[in-house]
Amino acid sequence: MEKLLWAIVGLSVICSVTAVAAGDEDVIIHQVTDGKFTDHLIKELPGAPPYSFDMHSGYITVDEAHQRALFYWFVEADVEDPTTVPLTLWLNGGPGCSSVGGGTLSELGPFYPDKDGKTLLKNPNSWNKVSNLIFLESPAGVGFSYSNTSADLTTGDERTALDSYLFLVKFLQLYPKFAKLPFYIAGESYAGHYVPQLAATILKLDKDSVINFKGIAVGNAWTDSSIDNFGAIFFWWTHALISDTSFYGMAKTCNLSATGPLHSLHHSSGEEKTCDDFVELAANEMGNINIYEIYVDVCLSAAAQAETKHFAKQLNRHPKRPGSLGALPLKTDDSKYDPCIDNEVEAYLNQPAVQKALHANTTGLPYIWTDCSNIVNYSEKDLLGSVIPVYKDVLLKSDLKIMIYSGDVDAIVPVTGSRAWISTLGLNIVEDWKPYYVNNQVGGYVTKYDKMTFATVRGAGHMVPYTQPERGLYLFGNFISENA
Repeated sequence: MEKLLWAIVGLSVICSVTAVAAGDEDVIIHQVTDGKFTDHLIKELPGAPPYSFDMHSGYITVDEAHQRALFYWFVEADVEDPTTVPLTLWLNGGPGCSSVGGGTLSELGPFYPDKDGKTLLKNPNSWNKVSNLIFLESPAGVGFSYSNTSADLTTGDERTALDSYLFLVKFLQLYPKFAKLPFYIAGESYAGHYVPQLAATILKLDKDSVINFKGIAVGNAWTDSSIDNFGAIFFWWTHALISDTSFYGMAKTCNLSATGPLHSLHHSSGEEKTCDDFVELAANEMGNINIYEIYVDVCLSAAAQAETKHFAKQLNRHPKRPGSLGALPLKTDDSKYDPCIDNEVEAYLNQPAVQKALHANTTGLPYIWTDCSNIVNYSEKDLLGSVIPVYKDVLLKSDLKIMIYSGDVDAIVPVTGSRAWISTLGLNIVEDWKPYYVNNQVGGYVTKYDKMTFATVRGAGHMVPYTQPERGLYLFGNFISENA
């Protein structure tokens, strides 16, 4: 499951799951022949319970010259006729984290792994109850996706959007009966960049309306570094995670629009404290909490602790910075999710029988799948850039339905930042803030603007479909319905 992890404790974005070191030989081990679409039907998924819908997975090449191919997992809707409901592309963020490990097997897909890492359990709140779902590992170098050209591993928002568009065009050629369905893009976290930029690319390039594009939905969306970063430190302070000293110190000394990943701490040599000093103070004050959902526990497995130490060393961070890498929320309902689900997902996808069933790693050579890539060199300029202009100049001038939603106990890209950047769009309120209900309980709150809907999900963390699955499904199902 993809996560954002602040390199200065909330002030930048990187992947948080350990990836196996890989040289060029690891990048080019896959071989794919495009033009001859082989049968991508998943005939038998190891460890899965009985299911009545079809699933497909495999590679689609988006650049023949470079042999750059993206891996996808397509889950048809669990309804009598899947061509009667929409088609949705789901994107996890990072940047550089997997939509297969996150979306398919941890959040909104039909299954999730049991603690043995071999058996799959049914997800009663899978979004394939209301939509056909495409989970795409993007950009190349993430998960099973690859390129035979090493230079492709240095990438950014523009190529990621273009590759995803080319993938969609070929995907609809491969699955023509789904081509005219209402199409949506959804995602979370750094998909706050991926989703709107892909949407703008489709609007620009799809002149023949090959894609029946209807709308986008983004959760806890990383959108504008300055606004989202201030939203984060403000959330920490107002939720009693840090002191007045560290909050006002960061607000005064930190350039929140220019703080990127892998920035090491440089302590002041004199008496005057710097931004990094206040950031380290905040990290110590928060302790080892689950920064993705602040009111639940962290994973205490040996693997998760090892990941924490690994990235603390890589980032030159204080080892007590908030958030245990690999730590996911402990479910408080009757479901069998556990806070260490990342470990089970990785164990499941690294079984040779599973990779064969998914038509992944087609050479059969040893390949270790990891949730987030450490071989993708993603543009820091793009990471720190704002996509607010994409909304103002393109998306809000289109006929697309737009929903921004926010789990309200996420402290990485919290609701405070999302509300702040939405306020800069100058939208007119059609229906002001009000609660919505799921099973007679407040599921969250919603505000409808003339060009956008904003909703919160009560009690949800950074990964809404994982932390509040029933409320997440309700919200998404209503959004894509004709009456939403």
